[in-house]
Amino acid sequence: MQRFAILVVGLALNQAVPSASQPAAKPPTIAVIDFNNSALTTDAARYEPFRAGIADILLTELSHNPGITVVERGTISKLLEEQDLAKTGRVDAATAARVGKLLGAQYIITGGFVIDRKERLRLDARAVNVETSAVAHVVSVTGVADDLLDVTTKLAEKMNRGMKLPAYAATPRPAGAQGAPAGGRLQSLLLYSTALIEEGPNPAKAKALYTQFLKTSPADFAVAQRTKAEARIRALGG
Repeated sequence: MQRFAILVVGLALNQAVPSASQPAAKPPTIAVIDFNNSALTTDAARYEPFRAGIADILLTELSHNPGITVVERGTISKLLEEQDLAKTGRVDAATAARVGKLLGAQYIITGGFVIDRKERLRLDARAVNVETSAVAHVVSVTGVADDLLDVTTKLAEKMNRGMKLPAYAATPRPAGAQGAPAGGRLQSLLLYSTALIEEGPNPAKAKALYTQFLKTSPADFAVAQRTKAEARIRALGG
């Protein structure tokens, strides 16, 4: 009887412990489409480059999560152009799911932003489950436009939790970064965002804008974007 009990326990343990030969679960892949500029004011055109900039910041922040894989923005932009979706900018859930499947993503994030005349900011985002075409999670965050970087980081944190992705540590902000450049953080990120959209049609202009961004923003502000700007300048022949 004792030998039988030991045998039963041994079988149960073997079933509970996964085999070392079993492959580890593949981390979820996330893609982010350029945001829509939802403002209806005369200032809307001024902030149009943030369509690319906000998506880039959100994607960069999510990429700090070691438990997921992100699709690079350049790959997404190229596919949208091939699918003739880059001009319209607006992508519904079904189209997002189709694009996500082509990218090999499990979730694709779309969204919009508004910066009003008083420079108040609102970001809206939704995650589409590529397999089902259903909207899996919706988030809205608000703040001061000059704090766009931190507001977008907050959006990333909320999207990460809402999509039930593996937890990660948000990007730390240096104590002095929030205060400098005073009143100029939005303009600094506008330079970076404009450079992103100029890379395709005008690489020389993009390179000049990246360089201006690096020269006019403090070293402790938008550190991840500074690193990417330096890499892009090298790639553009700088």
